[in-house]
Amino acid sequence: MRWTFHLKIRARLVLSFLVLAVVPLTIVNIFAYHKFESSIERQTTASAQASLQQISSNVDTYMLDLISIAKVIVLDRSIVQWLQKPQDTGASSSVDQLQKRYKEELDIRYFLNAQKGSRPYIRGIYLLSADADRKIKVRSGTDTDLLPDRLADQPWWPEVLQSKPGVFVAPHTANYYKLRMQGPKSINLFYPIPSQGANHEWVFVHMSADVLLGEFETGIGYAGQKVGLIDLAGKAVLGHEDVLNPTSDELAIRRVSPVTGWTIAASIPYEQLFSSSREARGVTLTITAAAGLLGLLLALAFSKHVLKPLRLLRNAIRNTKTGSFQNRVQVLGNDEIGELSSSYNEMLDTICALLNRVKEEEGAKKDAELKALQYQINPHFLYNTLNSVQWLAVMHGVPQIKELLAALIKLLQSSLGKKGPFVTLTEELEDLHNYILIQQYRFGQGLAVDYQIDPEAGRCIVPRLILQPLVENSIFHGLEDGTGHIWIEAKMSGTTLLLSVTDDGIGMTPEEVEQLLHSESDFAGKFSGIGIPNVAEKIKRLYGSPYGISIMSEVGQGTKVLLSLPIREG
Repeated sequence: MRWTFHLKIRARLVLSFLVLAVVPLTIVNIFAYHKFESSIERQTTASAQASLQQISSNVDTYMLDLISIAKVIVLDRSIVQWLQKPQDTGASSSVDQLQKRYKEELDIRYFLNAQKGSRPYIRGIYLLSADADRKIKVRSGTDTDLLPDRLADQPWWPEVLQSKPGVFVAPHTANYYKLRMQGPKSINLFYPIPSQGANHEWVFVHMSADVLLGEFETGIGYAGQKVGLIDLAGKAVLGHEDVLNPTSDELAIRRVSPVTGWTIAASIPYEQLFSSSREARGVTLTITAAAGLLGLLLALAFSKHVLKPLRLLRNAIRNTKTGSFQNRVQVLGNDEIGELSSSYNEMLDTICALLNRVKEEEGAKKDAELKALQYQINPHFLYNTLNSVQWLAVMHGVPQIKELLAALIKLLQSSLGKKGPFVTLTEELEDLHNYILIQQYRFGQGLAVDYQIDPEAGRCIVPRLILQPLVENSIFHGLEDGTGHIWIEAKMSGTTLLLSVTDDGIGMTPEEVEQLLHSESDFAGKFSGIGIPNVAEKIKRLYGSPYGISIMSEVGQGTKVLLSLPIREG
């Protein structure tokens, strides 16, 4: 397939993509799977929630049925009138009265049994009353198996006494019957009957919890599901107790009953919930793997031919990395790689020419450095010469010249010496003092300088020549003819070193202050070449915010330049 070397790379890539058309199919499969998976998960979750909602609705239906039974009984006028009649002991009653009383009781019992009707989950309906001493009595019922005294021993009975709207008792074991075995759990409804006397009266509807267990066992329709009922105290009272603490591998859903306030909770293993999604993933992965393997085999077959010129270029580059610039790449075609190979060969020719030129320039540079060294003045020669002039002034009785030269020598030694970019504040002030002494000789006694230096601040490290530009600006731009007063102050405030230079000169307008901070050429230092803009830039680069320089000035009143630096002791 040598003919492919004469094709452009783009043409070869198009050919490769045509052969590897399975890749778009793979992408479509993956995209479709993700869309399908997310759709399945949403639908499955929604279905589980709907199933739990249906279970909760069914439970509420049973509870509402208990309320409807109680309401029918409470609204029956004959029952209310019968309950309001005084209870005869039978000793003073006639036979007719006893027969009438007995018939009324039979009618009430028949009516209660009629309400029980074809509801097998209703285990009993009773009319209860409690006197002022809270002694419970069964006025009537569908059976005579109930032990009313035991009701008062139940933990939920105080709530029945205190609640007026009616109380649902969550599933529990009914141990208040004579003959019934303690079997399945029970659910109770105590519905109050309006009474004008001191007694409390209720319709007591007793229901088996088996019917709810049946709803829970039917469940949501997934293997491994758990459904349970949680009462108002947060305890699992029916069904699976594990619903209180679902694991991270389970979907936990809950529904609160608006009728009873109880919570129907369910947990479903994600493994069972999304089983169909896993099956779809397996099919997608199989198709994707097959397409990827096919694409890999085809890509390997074509890349062997497509990459041959690149391999030759790579080998040539590796040889060049060893320092050999004589190897040239064989150009196999007129495509982009061929053009790249030709350009590489031209680059090697250019590099060889540049190397030769560099060698020539390096030789010329060394010659220039040797010549520069021959003309370089040794700073010690300058110091020695100034010292000779100084002693000559002493010999001729001119002490002012001696002091001036001494200050100049110290200042030059500090400036030309190699102390580094930082000095202590004490050293900076010594250099500043020598500079001011020279200026005082120039301008005379009209230039007065006062120092207010915190002794503790003298140990702080500051950049070299940080104060001299400020004093120089005051002398040459603030004072008229060098006549005036300058105050130099240094103190520490917290973790900040505050340095200030104040003069009583002509002052500046806000525009001139702005120009002083940003126009380096107009206010360049005469001694060091460092102006106030350089000082501001130096502080900004060294320390950043919030440190820097600020200028306060008023025309005719003078100028104060304040520096804020971090405290760093040497």
